[in-house]
Amino acid sequence: MTIRRMTAEDAGEVAALVKTSFMASAAKQLAPAGINTFFKVASKEALLLRLQEDNLMLVYAQQGNILGMAELKQGAHLAMLFVLPDWQGKGIATMLLQALLPQVRHAELTVRASLNSVSYYQTQGFQKTGAAAELAGLRYQPMSLTMNRTVKAPADPSASVL
Repeated sequence: MTIRRMTAEDAGEVAALVKTSFMASAAKQLAPAGINTFFKVASKEALLLRLQEDNLMLVYAQQGNILGMAELKQGAHLAMLFVLPDWQGKGIATMLLQALLPQVRHAELTVRASLNSVSYYQTQGFQKTGAAAELAGLRYQPMSLTMNRTVKAPADPSASVL
């Protein structure tokens, strides 16, 4: 198994993984508008654009297949954390989250957790920070994780994460 930075070449496979995982879990609680919003955010093109921004995207690969992904936005917000349905419950999401934590540049890490993932985030130390909400058809629970360390200066974005 390998956790590494996502590359542009990975974008198609990662988009398919995210959409598959989303449809198997979070989509069940959403109206079509929310699903459409998510598909735009999770498209190959959107992922490629965010790769060029202040986002760290990691993938968990095993035997050449990408089984999970995580996205840290601007060193402060967990934008995505997805694992293929058949691989959930094997610690992949936790390994990806643990790989991102040293890159957090703020006193807390925030996430807009899909409602079906709230209990997972609570097991990782996240706390609810308000009432469940909806944005562009996506229902979520705002949560945050207090970082138990001194906030560090922004890392050199060209430096390797692992």
